[in-house]
Amino acid sequence: ISNSRRWSIAGLLFASGFINYLDRAILSVALPVIAIDLHLGPASKGVLLSAFFWSYALMQLPMGWCSDRFNLRWLYAGSFAVWSLACGFTGFVGTLSVLILLRILLGIGESVYLPAGMKIVNVFFSSRDHGLASGLMNCGTRAGLALGAPVIAWLVVRYTWKGTFFIVGFSSLLWLVPWLLVFPSRN
Repeated sequence: ISNSRRWSIAGLLFASGFINYLDRAILSVALPVIAIDLHLGPASKGVLLSAFFWSYALMQLPMGWCSDRFNLRWLYAGSFAVWSLACGFTGFVGTLSVLILLRILLGIGESVYLPAGMKIVNVFFSSRDHGLASGLMNCGTRAGLALGAPVIAWLVVRYTWKGTFFIVGFSSLLWLVPWLLVFPSRN
């Protein structure tokens, strides 16, 4: 593939990392308000905050295995859609159990980020550019942490916590358009 297409893919990986961390951060930023709405005590909040990591950690190895065996274009797009929809549908939540379920689903979807992202860098970039492409990809997560919290706080104040999940989750699906246009259909 062309050099510009290759770097466009790296830029999309940056953007997915940014979105990945926005999705994760909503719960942490909005938890005080969510806890009031859903009547959550400290133990429930602890379980809720850890639920994402149960599936995220558990799915790292299977997702790495899948990244080595399946079409990366569709594996990444499908996982991205799962995590975006899990985030968006969180805006409909009215109970702790459904919220935990959606956080687990978010973790499953987001577990594609590092294994598939590193595989994509390995496949599309020469060893001379692996470090820069990997750095660009992972910079998205740090930018999401640095910029995400104030943006999410503003969204929560302006549109409520449910509205924030809707906005961030469902608008993230727009990322799939350039991904499907730029990423080669065969890899």
